[in-house]
Amino acid sequence: MPFTRTPGKVDPSVERLTPPPPHFVAPPPDPNLEPPRRQLSVAFGEKFKRTLFAPARHKALLGGRGSGKSWSVATYLIVQALQARKRIVCCRQFQNSIRDSSKELIEKRARDLNLADQFAFSDRAIEHSLTKADFLFMGLERNIESIRSLEGADIVWVEEARTINAKSMEILLPTVRKAGSEIIWTWNPELPDDPVDAYFRGPNGPPPRSIVTFVDYRDNPFFKDTEMVNEMEVLKVGNPDRFKHVWLGDYDLKHETKVFPNVSTGRIEVNPDTMPARYGMDFGFGGDPSFIVKVFINQDRKQIYIAREASGRVAMDDLPMLARSVVETDRDLIKCDSSQPGTIEFLSRRGLNVTAAQKGPGSVKSGINFLQSYSIIIDPSCEQMREEARLYSWMTDRRTGQCLSVPVDANNHGWDSTRYALEDFSLDGDEPGSDPYGGVFQLFRKW
Repeated sequence: MPFTRTPGKVDPSVERLTPPPPHFVAPPPDPNLEPPRRQLSVAFGEKFKRTLFAPARHKALLGGRGSGKSWSVATYLIVQALQARKRIVCCRQFQNSIRDSSKELIEKRARDLNLADQFAFSDRAIEHSLTKADFLFMGLERNIESIRSLEGADIVWVEEARTINAKSMEILLPTVRKAGSEIIWTWNPELPDDPVDAYFRGPNGPPPRSIVTFVDYRDNPFFKDTEMVNEMEVLKVGNPDRFKHVWLGDYDLKHETKVFPNVSTGRIEVNPDTMPARYGMDFGFGGDPSFIVKVFINQDRKQIYIAREASGRVAMDDLPMLARSVVETDRDLIKCDSSQPGTIEFLSRRGLNVTAAQKGPGSVKSGINFLQSYSIIIDPSCEQMREEARLYSWMTDRRTGQCLSVPVDANNHGWDSTRYALEDFSLDGDEPGSDPYGGVFQLFRKW
């Protein structure tokens, strides 16, 4: 750059030469310096904070529905991934596809915290771009030998731990052995002899370096803002014993209040030529989810097999995609909730083969009676149906505790879909009338 010529201050006829300013060259970045970190503020319930951030080998979080267990653990795992390179494995006993895993929840928490730009999300894994911490998702039932590959894991999260069997635990526990590694267990208790309950709550007490924390909806500071509050109150009024199991985490020892005690988890071989698939769909309203199921029925063996499900609180425009995630082709007939004819017409215009199911006086009770007369097998991949099988219950008399022949109108969206799918068998030629509730006692109350 040339010198700058300016007139002299004393004698303007004499020019003054001014040198150019020095050119600044930034020093090269120091590869040993870490990039600046963002400040992150995350809210946890007090019990979750004390448990998850404790220096323990086993961190067990158990209790009732609505406590925020999964939400809190997913948030904790993201915080850990931000700090250092870690191998984080999220596993469960049953996982047919990545859709059954916690991957979607962890992605959502990253977005909620405005951290999605720091992560790379692939179809089956998640990796933090700076620390290189990675998340893997796996099922133990079909690939139990893959547990042996967890030797290098830093954190293992066992979701729905009440379903994990003894064999999986026998292999898992000695395999996760890296120095400083931890195992997080989350579950809603069901029976005292379930392997995970026997391990942490048995007569010998929990293993060394364990922290076992019982939580319920009262420990979730965000529960009051969810759609679950009314659902909880309905069960609290209708069946106090089931309320204690579902929402407070008591053991499920009173099986007589379950609507469907004839349910098991498993798979059966189906012959599509003799057992064609049947589909039913229940539409969500307000805070309720929409639900579609794929069902097979074997009348000779008195078996009903619920093979596939999809559910969610989705917008109208997304309902066709939800349905197509279960049906094989658009020609498959779907029996739908007749209370929303506009939605059925919308799905028909979108190319799906849909028709209204029949509703009428006693249709719910007769459908339940029909389903109770069969052995019901729910595929392990149908997580929501398995949960509804556990939670759907009869109302009870508040004074005597005796069961009433009226189901609580909650935790039944999958079962409504199943009834629609099989109505040709359960109605047996009857023509129900127009009662929109099908004989179910409705609790109308504002909380």
